[in-house]
Amino acid sequence: MGKQTKLQVLTRSVIAAGLLLTGCGKQPTLAIPSDPYGGSNSSAPLLNQPTGTITGRVVDARTGLGIADVRVEVQGANPPVSGRTDGSGNYTLPNVPAMRVKLLLEKPGYTYLQSNGDVIVQVLGGNTVTAGDIKLTAQLDAVPNAFVLAMGNLDRPRTIAIDPGNSQDGDRPQGLFVINRENYQLFGNIQTPLRVWGVRKFNLAGGLENKFGGTFLINDLQNPTGIGVDRGGNVYITDPGSNDVRSFSSFGSYIKPTGASFPGISKAYDIQVMRTGWFAVASSGNNQVMFFDASKAPAKDAKGAPVKPISGSTGLKGISVDADDSIYVIDDAAPAGGVIKKYSLAGQVLLQFGFRGGRGAGYFEGPTDLAVDNRNGDIYVVDSGNNRVQRFNRDGQFMSEFGGMGAGNGQFNSPTGIAVDRDGFVYVSDTNNNRVQKFAPSRLYQNGG
Repeated sequence: MGKQTKLQVLTRSVIAAGLLLTGCGKQPTLAIPSDPYGGSNSSAPLLNQPTGTITGRVVDARTGLGIADVRVEVQGANPPVSGRTDGSGNYTLPNVPAMRVKLLLEKPGYTYLQSNGDVIVQVLGGNTVTAGDIKLTAQLDAVPNAFVLAMGNLDRPRTIAIDPGNSQDGDRPQGLFVINRENYQLFGNIQTPLRVWGVRKFNLAGGLENKFGGTFLINDLQNPTGIGVDRGGNVYITDPGSNDVRSFSSFGSYIKPTGASFPGISKAYDIQVMRTGWFAVASSGNNQVMFFDASKAPAKDAKGAPVKPISGSTGLKGISVDADDSIYVIDDAAPAGGVIKKYSLAGQVLLQFGFRGGRGAGYFEGPTDLAVDNRNGDIYVVDSGNNRVQRFNRDGQFMSEFGGMGAGNGQFNSPTGIAVDRDGFVYVSDTNNNRVQKFAPSRLYQNGG
């Protein structure tokens, strides 16, 4: 073959391009992220080129929920092609050049993980292509404890607890248990005006999974104030009104006590399940934190000696335990500087901080509950009278607060309970706003950030 002229080369290129546009076989509607992008980085206008439409959805990588107001752009398109997601995370991009294109996404507080590969879509002229869900990851440490979502339709929710779940074989994910007032049902589904206390279980995305309790006269909850969950998913509720601790299975069936159950307690305010399977019970009637083994009998140490209770004052309220089985106690009648205490199992005071009265950092008006973030040691305290949550680092130093009086997202009206899941998300029962609110984790470096 002789030497080709520039005209011959150009003619063959045009013919080849025409064959690609018309297609000799079936083209994929969504390409697997890869390189190259078919010239989508070109800044030259694509005149008279066929176009198509891209539709799709942008979702939160953790919750699967749609993300609103994400800017979605076709990289390098000229004229520019972009749009924004609606309230459900859906987007539509018309007039996209018929070629392989790369999508760029932008929303403050979110990022697209490059390890997932580039978002590449094959667009065909005159057609609409539905791309797969694009997952963005919230930059949760950008705003520690920012509002995430609210679980509504509750009635005066009180204390809450996280089901630790079973992370080894994955047969039971983490969940959230909430003490809540319920309509009493008489003779099946007949509703009565009577309101009784019950328990609701939510998944961590806010979906209601189960509710139980809510009985009248038989095994009823008269004035429940505390709740704990063991590794099997069984639920334990302190009920000063009946001077008892009620037990329920993970499915909500009442567990009848056998033998002496939690002997010696008096008006128990709160209960926590320890790593060892023991129970720590805040017995406000005798101003003690008492310890019981898995059989609900008084706990004994390795030598067989009874484990001594931790003595407090008349202000004993919520308690919490961390991954090392250290015990954190609210004592609202303690001397200045000792409202919050951390104890070893032997009763040694490891840390104390906090003052009664006022709105300053480290001051409390009616604190009710506290929880520990086991990722970094952050300590969260519900400062109910000030309608806020205060956050302290593992050394008791004040780090931040969130909340404030009101009914908007992130505001509270007499919050009561608090819990932290294994990923550091914080849940607060916003009692007089009839909801539980979920907040983003704090940072993972020393002192919480």
